[in-house]
Amino acid sequence: MTRRRGLALVAAGLVGFATAMMPTSLPAQTATPESQPLVLPPVIVSAPLPQPVPLPRSSIPGAIDTLTGKEVRETYPHVLPDALESRTGVTLQNEQGTPYQPDLNLRGFVASPVTGLPQGISIFRDGVRLNEPTAEEVNFDLIPLDDVELVEVIRGPSVLFGRNTLGAAINIVTRRGEERFELTPELAWGSFGRQEYTLRLSGPVKPFDYYIGVRYSDETGWRQDSDARIGRAFSKIGIRTGGLDATVSYQYSNDRIKQPGSLPASQVNTDPTANFTAGDFFQPTLNMGVINASYAVNEQITLEANGFVRALNSEQFNVNLAGPNSRLLNHSLSTGGRLQASHKGTFFGFDNVLIVGGEYTNNYVTSRTFEEDAEQELVADLKDRQQIWGAYIQNSLTLLRNFAGPRSSLVLTTAGRWDSVNHDITDLLGGPSGGDFTFSRFDPRVGINVNLSDRIGFYASYGEGFRAPAFLELTCAGPGAVCAGLQVGVAQDPPLQPVVAKTYEIGTYLRPFPWLDINASLYRTNVSNEIFAVSPTGTVGVFFQNIGSTRRQGAEFSLRARWERYLEGYLNYAFTQATFQQTVELSTSLPPGTETVPAGSTIPLMPQHRVNFGLAWHPWLWATMSAGTTWVSSQFLRGDDANTQAPLPAYWVTNVGLSARWRGFEAFANIYNALNNRYETYGTFAPDPRLEGSPVVRFLTPAPPINVLAGLRYTF
Repeated sequence: MTRRRGLALVAAGLVGFATAMMPTSLPAQTATPESQPLVLPPVIVSAPLPQPVPLPRSSIPGAIDTLTGKEVRETYPHVLPDALESRTGVTLQNEQGTPYQPDLNLRGFVASPVTGLPQGISIFRDGVRLNEPTAEEVNFDLIPLDDVELVEVIRGPSVLFGRNTLGAAINIVTRRGEERFELTPELAWGSFGRQEYTLRLSGPVKPFDYYIGVRYSDETGWRQDSDARIGRAFSKIGIRTGGLDATVSYQYSNDRIKQPGSLPASQVNTDPTANFTAGDFFQPTLNMGVINASYAVNEQITLEANGFVRALNSEQFNVNLAGPNSRLLNHSLSTGGRLQASHKGTFFGFDNVLIVGGEYTNNYVTSRTFEEDAEQELVADLKDRQQIWGAYIQNSLTLLRNFAGPRSSLVLTTAGRWDSVNHDITDLLGGPSGGDFTFSRFDPRVGINVNLSDRIGFYASYGEGFRAPAFLELTCAGPGAVCAGLQVGVAQDPPLQPVVAKTYEIGTYLRPFPWLDINASLYRTNVSNEIFAVSPTGTVGVFFQNIGSTRRQGAEFSLRARWERYLEGYLNYAFTQATFQQTVELSTSLPPGTETVPAGSTIPLMPQHRVNFGLAWHPWLWATMSAGTTWVSSQFLRGDDANTQAPLPAYWVTNVGLSARWRGFEAFANIYNALNNRYETYGTFAPDPRLEGSPVVRFLTPAPPINVLAGLRYTF
């Protein structure tokens, strides 16, 4: 049985089950969001575990964003970064050339599916870290976007989210059964052979609730040999009784994604649809189970627990015109859990919220690399057992109330976290890559919120973040351990040091009118022992090294408004300056092979300016027209750390959309890159073996031209 037929049978079974469960008469249609009273929702931030005592914005000393599941689905994204692109400071690059594997850049840090990029953003789903144990990379195609209830973007280091949270944490909460039965089939078709089929089913069977979602996506892609197939099933069962609230969820994903990658600049100009190394692909299979439970001991104390099993098998195949092709087979089995207690009460007469918790994760990772020419040769065979411990405490103490008028308050937040990461690496081929490495650190955080009213607030904070070297980085450390393509390495000498980020931030949040939200922040993050991926001259390989001190600093501004039921809009601006803070000598793919990078040089692929704005018009209760534009400034190519080469040009892109609703029906159409601009979001330097002497040239990834997605959904 093919996977497509299997998913179709599952979907058919759900329809049959839904028919049996369907009530004999449908409830009256609720009013659309546009017809509801005009109130912008408050922003609430939780810890990785679903919080029984969520902290309001007035108690969070940091910049935060939230997206509801409805907002995510309305963008009809390929992956999570597409849905976040309209948020302040979020920039996307695309090294792999496929819409399912973009890099997400925020505050000068990256979350990426590309194995080998130093990661600085942590991603969580229902309390489980999604950064892979191989290299902390993130496979965005495996995140079940159709099944999302809430997405939170918490900028800066976070004690609650822990290691790898240097620039931000993204927390995803999935849906559970609603108070009434709901069945929603959805079909969509678009340019480049894009097809999407989705079915969602949820409802209550008191005291239980259930949710099931199935998705199948397929597209041929706009470039040669760039097709992709995404298959996913997600289910969750919950129970609410007495003080107990618990859920059990399971996800299965099986994808196959072709990766057209970048092209020589000369070919981008003549034939951007070409594929320079046709045949590259990524194929993951995921099984993931999660249990979350909370129990309210009384009105003040709540206990929470989380447990998970996550198994991922992946295959990465790379075509190499300058040498043998490579095939990387990774397997990871992750198990672990978290215990947490929350107390909401008073401390010497002051309102106080205390959160304490601990977690443990065990990762077992195997990685095998084959070089394939006339025959297949095993060139690397490693395994790594990772044991990770963490303990944290956070306290939010309201020192003053009504000191500047009604609803004013002064809130002090103090927090600390200890993390320990152990790698036990074994080289099964008897080489020098094995070793035992332990990294541990305590990270503090302190902040204060000054709320003059529920409409005017200011905050200031200081926090530290920590990232231990990843499995791949430890086995590709230093010029003597260059890793060709994406394969694991051959040595761990010299040892890498953990990365430490120290962030200072001030900001304000204002609501001068009921229909207007304004947020602004200034931040500076000093990073020591930054781990950098370096490509020596004349190769497509990389190795990792600590490069000393770097800095990210900038300003962020966002405005969101809504006028009655007719019009809503947003305007965001972000300035991001990411620089080397000391002069360093780095290997480079550009001749002569090394370069002196002066202090103050801009880190590549970090645009300084980003603006985006958009409007949504609701001429009638049943219709919405929207448009959004993004402008991104120029950025230096990867490998040009000294900033001596011409950068990628600035670009802008506009998307428009239209949707109409009638009873349970909804039809939509989105046009992406509506003005058909030609631009590139990624660039690097590499040898071109098709030219005599294999000179090093600019390689760029072209963005897709104008394309359309249209579809229908019906909610029973």
